[in-house]
Amino acid sequence: MLEILTVTRTKCSFCTARNHCAACSQELSEALAEKPGVHSAEVDIPEKALRIAHDLDRDALEDMLDGMGLMVD
Repeated sequence: MLEILTVTRTKCSFCTARNHCAACSQELSEALAEKPGVHSAEVDIPEKALRIAHDLDRDALEDMLDGMGLMVD
């Protein structure tokens, strides 16, 4: 399933600058793509967008994202 979600909150533990820049987006995208059940992911923190292809149910997806510091609508 391909979904495009709005990122409503970010608590980024990946970016050393802690300013939610494009580099942080790339690091989050790569980390998400490695998660079980995720086929591809593209995070755009400045645009507050997440494009993700996965085969997870909604609860599992939200739990995984929350564990990575991303809250979505």
